[in-house]
Amino acid sequence: MVLAINKKLPPVVLFLFAAAIYAAFAAWLFLPLRPPLDKSADLLKFLLFLLVPVVSASGVFILAERYVNSFVACFLAGIIYGFGSFALAFYCFHPFALCVYAALPWTFIPAVFLYKLAKKDDKITNFLAAALSLLPFLFVFAAYWLAAKNFLFPIPADIIVSSKSFAAIINPFAFSIDTVSIGFFHAPFGALVVGLVLFFKTRRFWTAVLLALALFLAFYKPVLNVPPVFWLSFVVLICSLIIAEGFEALILAGKTDANWLLLAAAALILQAGVIFALGRTVAYFPLSAALSAIAVIAVLLVFFIARTGLAMHYLRMAVLYVSVLIDVLIISRDMITKFLG
Repeated sequence: MVLAINKKLPPVVLFLFAAAIYAAFAAWLFLPLRPPLDKSADLLKFLLFLLVPVVSASGVFILAERYVNSFVACFLAGIIYGFGSFALAFYCFHPFALCVYAALPWTFIPAVFLYKLAKKDDKITNFLAAALSLLPFLFVFAAYWLAAKNFLFPIPADIIVSSKSFAAIINPFAFSIDTVSIGFFHAPFGALVVGLVLFFKTRRFWTAVLLALALFLAFYKPVLNVPPVFWLSFVVLICSLIIAEGFEALILAGKTDANWLLLAAAALILQAGVIFALGRTVAYFPLSAALSAIAVIAVLLVFFIARTGLAMHYLRMAVLYVSVLIDVLIISRDMITKFLG
């Protein structure tokens, strides 16, 4: 049932099911690394570490449901935001920063779901949705302004955005505990490229403006005490949703759309080539190469199915999503061990 393209269960049931899986995944990742919990403060901090990724991922899952019908694609969007390398970097900072990161997706919900109140070509509702899309920015400004007013600076001032912050997009193993890195694992990279094509073809102008604004603030000086690096949270969030749309496009592509699948395969092959060129002498290269190969093979199999004109959606999902889940399980465990081990 959960693999169905068109969701047949009520949204609340799907949300609770996804949240339960996120909670189980968080327990699988964090419990083996739990520190001695001799004090109540240590216990509360560890419980926060368990709860925050679940809250983060669940918020993105709700947002993804606005644009994507596939349960698994929505679920993976939550995984990327809540359990990716960028999210894990916040565990090295004050818990306040982690809580703001977890709350961010939920501040987008009013703008995203306001359409349910709109009539056709309702300009007032469209204007309100655009205005509400600024709420996440106001939330971040307010949170960090209040923190600074109470002499709390959750993220060190010397944490900056550099080219190294984006290296993990191409090579997921390039994340570092010394750098806040954006990473989407291996397999989702192809879906990101296809999703970006759809993003520009459907002319998501206002979302593109928000994305550009977040990138500008990430490379600008601190505004109202918000560390520039935090603005990359918006980039990771929007890209997570784009990846979910890309995955669904890969699953639903017909014979005439098969060339888009080749675009995803080409992106993954390029990713593998860069990993080979830059990292073949490092210890992680064999594992990274294997994960890249699995992703390429999965997309090519889906391409051949689409090229023949067959639907076979369940087979496509089995091939594509299994490759992604293998990727996520292996890299998440490696990342969490390096960050907290």
